[in-house]
Amino acid sequence: AIGNAFAVLSNPEKRLRYDEFGSDQEHLSPGPARHYDYYTEFEADITPEEIFNVFFGGHFPTGNIHMFSNVARDSHYYPRRHRNERAWTQEQEEEENRPQNSYSAFLQLMPVFIIIVVSVITQLMATNPPYSLFYKSSIGHVVSRETENLQVPYYVDKNFEKNYQGAELQELEKTVEKDYIDYIQTSCWKEKQQKSDLSNLAKLYRDERLKQKAESLKLEHCEKLSSLIGMHKGG
Repeated sequence: AIGNAFAVLSNPEKRLRYDEFGSDQEHLSPGPARHYDYYTEFEADITPEEIFNVFFGGHFPTGNIHMFSNVARDSHYYPRRHRNERAWTQEQEEEENRPQNSYSAFLQLMPVFIIIVVSVITQLMATNPPYSLFYKSSIGHVVSRETENLQVPYYVDKNFEKNYQGAELQELEKTVEKDYIDYIQTSCWKEKQQKSDLSNLAKLYRDERLKQKAESLKLEHCEKLSSLIGMHKGG
């Protein structure tokens, strides 16, 4: 009933016929005996659900309202039209939302892309160090050398002698010795900590086996550190 009233009030021609003939389903016009179905003339162009959405849904129907359509004879016309228009409207809304969804997904993935790009650029710009304290064939440090001052062993690549000579070589070897001493100090501290832990466990559990293991544990890196300190003082 609301849909019919909306159709009549929104169309001047339908409103005029309604005022003239009323809402009778059938009316006999003068002249030849012809029956006009005015009820179908006032058939609703909008469904009750669509009217409800107009007032309570927060938006107006986009393609389902035809205010001035006079083609209403076929009772099967409106359902087909509404179905087609609803499908078209839904497809249009999906097309409108698709770019926004893609843009939102792109914004969410932007930090990941930035991290990947930065990591790739960093790897490309990073250069291998000219030396290693240990043998590393993966980066070409396979040639063994010793520093002139403390005789610290280190490894370089095959082109090392071409790039480092004279003062540059002396500065590099100072860096090698400093890194080596730092490594020896850290290793010595770990050995002392391990020996102390074993001694404490032996006392706690009164375990003679742990006590003997703690006493027999050699502090190799600490001995190397003492040797380097003696060489440095002697030099």
